[in-house]
Amino acid sequence: MKINTGQFAFLKGSSYEIGQQQAREYQKNPFAKSLFFTEKLTSDNSYFEMKTHIEQYCPGLNKDLEGFAEGFGYEPEQLNYYQNAWLIPGGCSLGAILPGKMADGKTYVLRNYDLSPDISDMRLCTTDVEGKFTHTGFSVSIFGRSEGLNEKGLCVAYASCGMPIGKYPGMRPPVVPGLQFMVIVRALLENCKDVEEAIYMVNNMPVGTNMNLLIADANGDAALIGTYDGIKEVKRAELDYLIATNHGLFSAIQEMEPGKLEHSQLRYDILEAKFKESGKRSIDEIQELLLTEFPKGLSVHNYKESFGTVHSILFNLTDLQMEFSFGSPLQNQVNKIDVGENFVKTPTPVEFNNKSYGTEFWKIIKS
Repeated sequence: MKINTGQFAFLKGSSYEIGQQQAREYQKNPFAKSLFFTEKLTSDNSYFEMKTHIEQYCPGLNKDLEGFAEGFGYEPEQLNYYQNAWLIPGGCSLGAILPGKMADGKTYVLRNYDLSPDISDMRLCTTDVEGKFTHTGFSVSIFGRSEGLNEKGLCVAYASCGMPIGKYPGMRPPVVPGLQFMVIVRALLENCKDVEEAIYMVNNMPVGTNMNLLIADANGDAALIGTYDGIKEVKRAELDYLIATNHGLFSAIQEMEPGKLEHSQLRYDILEAKFKESGKRSIDEIQELLLTEFPKGLSVHNYKESFGTVHSILFNLTDLQMEFSFGSPLQNQVNKIDVGENFVKTPTPVEFNNKSYGTEFWKIIKS
């Protein structure tokens, strides 16, 4: 068994003040400077291009980064974040279930995020930036977000599609320039109030990552956006649910994908089997998907191979609440928080009990 620490951050103020606050938070870490900064200035074209994109599509984030850098005595262009140096691949299971399918008539999004705990922030944030929508979700590389729910009832959740895009070994270099998922998710949460606004923003921003992006709102609307090597596809909720895991779900993307991991298809099938059943679903049935271990459910404990549940969430968009666990909910406590709440239970010990699923876990099948 391995034990890590889950943390909560309540970030409130101007973007620059929030950056300074986060610098104070991480100055206690003796490895912080080597993790976050390079000693060389990176004022090249890629830095200025990324900074310009961030300013246009996620305004305020550059000030956040500036406050953080100056809190450490560095220049913003020395931050590794601008070079996407911390982008790490992960697996995800996502599902939106709309009021027509729920016994209580509410809208829910479930999300299971699979990764290695050693390379996860393990940090839930409520972020209240002046002039932006308040949101609550888990951070990626401190400043980005992997998912979240904002004060207007908009929920955004990311899953990689195919081999993740990035600059680390084992990842595929980007084919087109553009923003990474962690900036995109945060931009939508801070600036959009519903699915329509979120779709418009994604369609009009440069996207450099390959992803399945699930978007839903408290009005009972939902959409799935697939991006792959410059292609963007949008699917609206035709039924009372939408599902995404880690493979292409649009024909144009499937034609470009050489194959998919079988466990991605299996996790998709688990969600579809539950959602498509006749009749309405109870909240207990939805929670059961997260509280059951793979291959019958969504919680995965393959931590030694960097594919185990590092956080699990059930978003209630109607009531602006979320139930979450650091690590697998089968091994750790499940907590509840309101969007915008200052969750004081931190730091939290998180248990990770590894289980091997054999070589078949990594089997690749045709798309």
